[in-house]
Amino acid sequence: MDTVTEVTEKPLLLPDVIQVGSSPIYAAVTPNGQRVYVTNFGSGSVSVINTATHTVITTIAVPPGPWGIDIAPDGLHAYVASFGTSSMAVIDTATSTVTQVITGLSKPLGLAVTPDGSRVYVASQGGDRVDVISTATNTVIGSVPVGIGPRNVAVTPDGGEVYVTEEGTNTVRVIDTATDTVTAVLTGFTFPRGVAVSPDGERVYATEYGGDRLDVIDTTIHSVVDSYTGLPIPFGVAVTSDGGLAYVACDGDDSVAVLDLIAHKDLTTVAGFHAPSWLVITPDDQEIYVVNNGNETVRVISPPPGVYPNVGPMSGGTPVTIIGEGLGNTTAVRFGCLPAASFTVINDHEIRAVSPLFVSDVKINITIGQNTTRTVGRFYYLQDSVMTGISRTSGPLSGGGTLTVTGRGLITTTEVRFGDVSVTPSTVLDDRVTVTVPPAQAPGPVPVTVVTRSNSYGRAVYTYTNPPGITSVTPASGPTSGGTPVLIAGTALAFTQAVTIGGTPADFGAISPTRVAAVTPPAAAPGPADVTVTTTSATATAPDAFLYT
Repeated sequence: MDTVTEVTEKPLLLPDVIQVGSSPIYAAVTPNGQRVYVTNFGSGSVSVINTATHTVITTIAVPPGPWGIDIAPDGLHAYVASFGTSSMAVIDTATSTVTQVITGLSKPLGLAVTPDGSRVYVASQGGDRVDVISTATNTVIGSVPVGIGPRNVAVTPDGGEVYVTEEGTNTVRVIDTATDTVTAVLTGFTFPRGVAVSPDGERVYATEYGGDRLDVIDTTIHSVVDSYTGLPIPFGVAVTSDGGLAYVACDGDDSVAVLDLIAHKDLTTVAGFHAPSWLVITPDDQEIYVVNNGNETVRVISPPPGVYPNVGPMSGGTPVTIIGEGLGNTTAVRFGCLPAASFTVINDHEIRAVSPLFVSDVKINITIGQNTTRTVGRFYYLQDSVMTGISRTSGPLSGGGTLTVTGRGLITTTEVRFGDVSVTPSTVLDDRVTVTVPPAQAPGPVPVTVVTRSNSYGRAVYTYTNPPGITSVTPASGPTSGGTPVLIAGTALAFTQAVTIGGTPADFGAISPTRVAAVTPPAAAPGPADVTVTTTSATATAPDAFLYT
């Protein structure tokens, strides 16, 4: 007879503590997940950890004061910023030796290698700049002036942008890698420190060391769209390869916070660290290495057991990852009473399954071997999302302003698309979603699509418009009693919202993109009057265009 055991939430395991060098700060993992490199600021070295055995297999001497570290995409080189000597060391990972030291930096801290491996961007805190290093020649090929105190950097997956946290100005700056110039400055932070990019490049996560929170930046509009609060003095942040979870090292209470980025909630908190600074996740998302600056160790933790994501449409087809212990001998996965559409056992800790067609919320059961069935989580089936309208249908090319999408079943909205441009919502409720309208390159209509965990739905159209212009007002005069029908001719008038003549609102009706009909309101005295047209894009005024007689 099968037995069913409910798996309850439990703290993450702390299977290993690895002793490293003096004052460890940063860590990086190789693309194959076999090695973790840890910088030891106090001992001027890098510890290399074997992830299979959780042991330090070698220690590499580097210039004094090593800080940030990153690994090339091909895994052949590690790059170490040496704060103490204003240099960057290049490590050959095959021989574990320093092959070159690049000078000319200025108190470097964080650094990041571009996805194509061609460049390294280094935050030179002492020079208030980000230095650009060619990995082909191992030379500094440029510098980007930024604000005071650049700290950490992260590169988007397409290599197009670099995000820089600056503690001196409490800002996050965005560098365009095509021109190596700053294209955006985000303000309102309190000592921003760690920074990480989502795998799809749509969001950047920045910790506020002085603000006790993790901010979510929309990379399309370069704006903070959400925050996770209550994180005591957060330092490093890392995001899983599927973008589902974020791990945040919290120095204030010696913990690591685990955040569910899909369900938008704090998942759990792991205690027992010692001044945790940086942390990295192995490519298979199975282990998280946390650097303890306080006791010169690295702790290894496992992801929390559960099902990610745990929502999807009734039509099925949702890929889910099941995390737990002892899953390697799984022979069946069921969503309620129905078998999964498919499943693959990755290892003893992970299963990937696809949800079947169903009509209610269900427990997910797995069968291990022949006789044991365990409940590993719950999956919520959602009705298909429906959009009923948007709060405004047009606006300027520059974008900006809040747009509200109304409907039902919108609670799992992950993005709103304006044509091909994706925007992260600022507010998500079941009956409405709010977003900031992104800019556009050219005027014209674009479809608005809501993407939820259930489906992609779009029926609304948003039109980008040029600023209005007035070329003539006919007739150009009339009595002070008002009531004169006039025709206002111009450009971009289709979305006119208001007309005033002499500062007084006039009744009006938009006839076409080039004409608006209006009726003059009464005037207090004879004389010239301005004619003003306000659209969803801007306001145009024709001075003294109508004469009251």
